[in-house]
Amino acid sequence: MRSKAFSFPVTSLAGSSVPNIIAQVKEHRIHPKYYGKLSLTFLVASIFEIFNSWERVRWGSRIQAQAVSQPPVFIVGFWRSGTTLLHNLMCQDPAAAYTTTLQTVFPHITLSQGWWIKDAANLLLPGLRPFDNVKMDMGFPQEEEFGLTNIQPYSLYNFFIFPADFDRIVENELFPDMFTEKQLEKWQKHYRAMVGKAMLNTGGTRYISKNPCNLVRMTLLKKMYPNAKFIFIYRNPYQVVESLYRFVLAIFPGVQLQAVPEDFNREKIVKLYATMMRYYLANKNSIPASDILEIKMEEFVQDKMGMMNSIYDSLGLDSFSLAKPAMEKHLRETESYSRDSYEIDPEIYDLVNKYAPDIVEQLGYKKTATHKVAVHWG
Repeated sequence: MRSKAFSFPVTSLAGSSVPNIIAQVKEHRIHPKYYGKLSLTFLVASIFEIFNSWERVRWGSRIQAQAVSQPPVFIVGFWRSGTTLLHNLMCQDPAAAYTTTLQTVFPHITLSQGWWIKDAANLLLPGLRPFDNVKMDMGFPQEEEFGLTNIQPYSLYNFFIFPADFDRIVENELFPDMFTEKQLEKWQKHYRAMVGKAMLNTGGTRYISKNPCNLVRMTLLKKMYPNAKFIFIYRNPYQVVESLYRFVLAIFPGVQLQAVPEDFNREKIVKLYATMMRYYLANKNSIPASDILEIKMEEFVQDKMGMMNSIYDSLGLDSFSLAKPAMEKHLRETESYSRDSYEIDPEIYDLVNKYAPDIVEQLGYKKTATHKVAVHWG
C-alpha cells in the first residue's frame, strides 16, 4: 500500500552521495530533533555508494557521449503557475525525454537499479502530491532541480531541507553569477550529465525541462544549449504566491533537517517572487524572440490542446500530430482530479501590492485590494 503522508524516516538526501551530504552538513546546522533522520539518511546513502560507483563505470562514457540533437525545451515560470500541467502534457510526446521522479530522488543509480528501486520507492511515495492532489509516481516527469540537490550542493531547493537558512540560500544559491568560475563549471557539468542520463533513461530525443529556478538561468542555458527553446507560463500573482506558501509548508515535513522558523512567512515568498520575476522580465530579451514563447495560464487551461498546437507551431517543434493522441489521453485520465480550494490570505494582497505592483501590471493583471477570494485551482 502506498504512503498517504508526505513524511519519511529519511530526508531526500538519502538518494544523494556521501560526499554531497557531507558538503551540505558543513554548510548548514542540523537541528538536534533531526539527528536521527540525518543518521538514517547517511546510512542509506552509504549503502547505495556501491551502486553509485557501478553506474559511473557502466554508464559514464555513454552519458557523456549522449548528444542533445533536437532543441531542448525549457519550461520556466514561478512555482504554481501551471508549469506541471504543461510539462506533463509535453512529456506525453513520444519524442520527449525528461527527468523522472526516480532520477531526481536517486540520480546516481537510475539507469542501473531503476528496474527494482522504482517499485520499491513507489511504496513510500504518496499516491497524491500534498496540497493539490496531483497523482505521483516515480516514473512521472519531475523538475530536475530536485535531482540537482542530490548531485551537487548549490541549489535554491536546499531551503526545503534547511528552512532556517532560507534567506542565506536565496542570497547565495539562486543566481548563477553568485558562483565562482569553478563552481559554475562543475554545476554545468552535472547539469549536462543529468540531461544525458534523462535521455538514456526515457529514450526520448528532445529534452523537456520544467524548472522554476531556470527563470534566472535562461542566458546561461542558452549558452549551454544554443538551439534551446523557452516557454514562460505565468499566472495571477496573488494566487501564485499564496499557493506556493501553502505548498512549501506541506513539503517541509517530508525532507527537513531544520525546524521551520517562526519568521518563515508569506512576505518571504512574495519577496522571492518579486526578485525572480523582475529578473526574468528584465533579461528575457536576451533570448531571440523566435526561441521564447509566453503564455497565460488562465488562457491555457481554457483550451489546452489548442494551446499545445500553438506552442509547437510557434517554436518550430515537429511531431505534434504524433503527440496529440497521447496528450488527449492524458487529459482524459486526469480530468477527474479534485484539487482542494483555499482562500487567499488578505495579507497577500498587501504584500504583492507593496513588493510587486510593477509585475502585476507588466503581466496584464489588475491590481487588487485586500479581500478574500476562494481559489479552486492549485
